[in-house]
Amino acid sequence: MTTVGDIRRVIDRVAPFDSCESFDNVGVLIGGEDIPVSRCLVTLDVTRATVEEAVEKGCEMILSHHPVIFHPMKQIPFDSVQGMLAANKIAVVSAHTNFDKAPGGLNQSLAQLLGLEDFAPLPEDTCAATAVLPGGAPAEMEAVVQHVAKALDLQGMRYYDAGKPVHKVILCCGGGGSFVHEAIRLGADLVISGDFKHDQVIDAMNAGISCIDAGHFETERHFVPMCCQWLSEELKEVSFIPSENVRPGFVFRTFK
Repeated sequence: MTTVGDIRRVIDRVAPFDSCESFDNVGVLIGGEDIPVSRCLVTLDVTRATVEEAVEKGCEMILSHHPVIFHPMKQIPFDSVQGMLAANKIAVVSAHTNFDKAPGGLNQSLAQLLGLEDFAPLPEDTCAATAVLPGGAPAEMEAVVQHVAKALDLQGMRYYDAGKPVHKVILCCGGGGSFVHEAIRLGADLVISGDFKHDQVIDAMNAGISCIDAGHFETERHFVPMCCQWLSEELKEVSFIPSENVRPGFVFRTFK
């Protein structure tokens, strides 16, 4: 019999939960470690749709990337996502920044999807890393934009072109716009991430650094197939099921 605690410990060996960023909330967030698990739904976010899906598919647990409890809660209404999970006795384990920064984890696998080379996590134990473009040679920003869009199957993106060739890259899956300042310090040419604030892009513009905002969801959605494949090999008694409700909150729309 495999339990929630067994699954947590397998993840912990690869991506230690105590390595998460100080602002984060990871581990067993709903339920307890002694709950038996035969079916586990894997998702990026825990939403009403994913809870209903877990109930329909008879899952005792949900594994999510983004924490189901992130900000402190003073009450849990019965009809909230957390209330629905408790009422249906569905446990939740969330593996967030600990999984982002782990060797072979989400950020390194994003680099592999993009074909980046010389991947090197920043020494400050962050979720970001340096890398260079495929082949190691500088490229024009337009070519990089096209490459990222194709590699991540994007329907669109926001980007800033500093007007110079790109060689050294700072990469951070999810929300990594703050690493613009690391890019300035390290002399990088481009920051690729999924969330940038306006002031961060202005700082990049002033420093002559290009930015690609490929989308928070789009730079992390590979969490689901990645974990399903890996955990299925590690824990053969459990069916790890990719959620059918993994989708971005925003719809990307363009206007003439």
